[in-house]
Amino acid sequence: MTASVVTAAAAMVGPSTASAQVSLDVMTFNIRTAAGRDGDDAWPNRKALLVETIERHAPQVVGMQEALGEQIEYLDQQLPDYRWIGIDRGLNGGVGLSEATPIFYRYAELSPIESGNFWLTDTPDTPPVRRTEGRRRRGGGRIVTWARFYHRATGRQVYVFNTHFTLRRGQSQLDSADLIADRVAALPAGAAAIVMGDFNNDAEASDTWRVATARGLRDAWVAAAERVGPIATYGDFGPPDEALAERVDWILVGGPIDVHRAETVVHNVDGRYPSDHYPVAVRLLIR
Repeated sequence: MTASVVTAAAAMVGPSTASAQVSLDVMTFNIRTAAGRDGDDAWPNRKALLVETIERHAPQVVGMQEALGEQIEYLDQQLPDYRWIGIDRGLNGGVGLSEATPIFYRYAELSPIESGNFWLTDTPDTPPVRRTEGRRRRGGGRIVTWARFYHRATGRQVYVFNTHFTLRRGQSQLDSADLIADRVAALPAGAAAIVMGDFNNDAEASDTWRVATARGLRDAWVAAAERVGPIATYGDFGPPDEALAERVDWILVGGPIDVHRAETVVHNVDGRYPSDHYPVAVRLLIR
């Protein structure tokens, strides 16, 4: 796996610390691009609420989707307990002009030992051009940001992958799910892994989900001992519709991880929601 080393955080730990269990709160959050024509729900009207939503749950790790440079800059300023990793998809040229899938993490608790990015294309380790021979490449140039984190208190390590699949359902999504499964399968034996994002397809009911979970990854919502909130994770800036059950925002886990709790977060203030998607938060135990 191609990686850029971002820190040489202590990689040697004693056996007693390394064997300790780790409780980890993780959130996936499609924050809705600032470039959308969203009227009253435009980014300036909801950005403070988005920060409030994250602070209320205080996850150690947050994987975001649809994040533009101005949004990342704002969140970086407003969330002083977090640092972040990621780059944008690069389809429009220039940093910050196209979507990134950044991973925010609480740096007092976690240190990234290594991190990197790959694209959901036929050449995953090479940034794609916008079109090849008149057609978009597989995955539409979508990106995966990943990191291997070191838990400071215990010395345990965990891999985190964050992505946003193309809207086009079918073979492109299946190829993307298969590629991520390949990368997870290539991790060291027994590694703890978390894969999260907006997969733009229905969990448990789609071929995309079946491919993503075919080789050992488990859906945290399904595996959770406790589930809170609606099933559907797309709310279109409004309250949950109990008639809807399509869950497009997933957190998948692999290796020695138990899922204690999963929640579709519907925090709002006077009917204002922080995004058109509801974030999903899970509490994990890394054994």
